[in-house]
Amino acid sequence: MRSVIRKSRPLQAALLTGAAVTATLGVAATPAYAASASCTAPYFYGGWYRTCTTGSIPANSSGHFIDVHVGPACQGSPWKVWDTATGVTVASGRDDANRRIYGLYGNSYKAKLTDACWRDRISIDNYR
Repeated sequence: MRSVIRKSRPLQAALLTGAAVTATLGVAATPAYAASASCTAPYFYGGWYRTCTTGSIPANSSGHFIDVHVGPACQGSPWKVWDTATGVTVASGRDDANRRIYGLYGNSYKAKLTDACWRDRISIDNYR
């Protein structure tokens, strides 16, 4: 009986090592603090402009970027992304967009549709 137990220990150790490597690779593959935020312009609005503002997300901790996705959007729908701590606009444009913004080290970025059509959408994320 002892010889069977001794022979099976290397197999158990190999299985545990394999499981540990798999778990470590799984953790390393995802960036720390992966986050996303989005909003869709409402049908009803007050005032002159139909707007929506996303929640805030930090920049990717290793790549120092965030991705912005605008669309579907009406032709000419303006949007912007800014650092909420400094108020600095880091990207802006009109119409549909898929853009990666590099060189970001802040902890709080938001995006906004500033004069949107109904159901225009904007989203930001830090994990792609």
